Amino acid sequence: MLDKALFLFSKFGYSDVSMKDIANEVGIKAPSIYKHFKSKEEIFDTILNNAIISLDEKIHDAEDYKIIRDGKKSLNIEKLAIDIFSYLLNDSYVSRVRKMISIEMYKNPQAMKFYVDRFIETPMRKQEEIINYYGLSKYGSLKVISTIFYSPILFAIKLHDANPEKEEELLELLKDTYKKLEYIL
Repeated sequence: MLDKALFLFSKFGYSDVSMKDIANEVGIKAPSIYKHFKSKEEIFDTILNNAIISLDEKIHDAEDYKIIRDGKKSLNIEKLAIDIFSYLLNDSYVSRVRKMISIEMYKNPQAMKFYVDRFIETPMRKQEEIINYYGLSKYGSLKVISTIFYSPILFAIKLHDANPEKEEELLELLKDTYKKLEYIL
């Protein structure tokens, strides 16, 4: 049921989908939904909570991006960036949540809060932790370096949403961007 609701929310937006629409998509009568969920808002909250778990689990181990450069531990920022970009685009659940939130964020304060928290602030804090772990803070403020790292990913996601056929072109742009950033960091 959650998957069908998310499908509808990511296509039409939370506000424009009714419990009846969800029931029709699932193939049940609308009152049957209430055996599982008290309201459409509870469905929405459950979807968001599942997305939080998925997002938090994705990049939990900085060791996956460890490289040795000039005898010192460093960070493979190109691999990390491509992994984040690919995950946000290609994980079917997270991608649909991202699309749902993009549709809904200007109508629903909870959606805007979720977008800012889970697609901007939490990843930025995680990047700050990773950057600090690898000693890259010597190049400047953790927040500034994290912003420099994460902004191209968000930019590429929005460009992809506008034109999904450009995924390969955007991947190449990100690879080139992060190869250049590795020389700076």
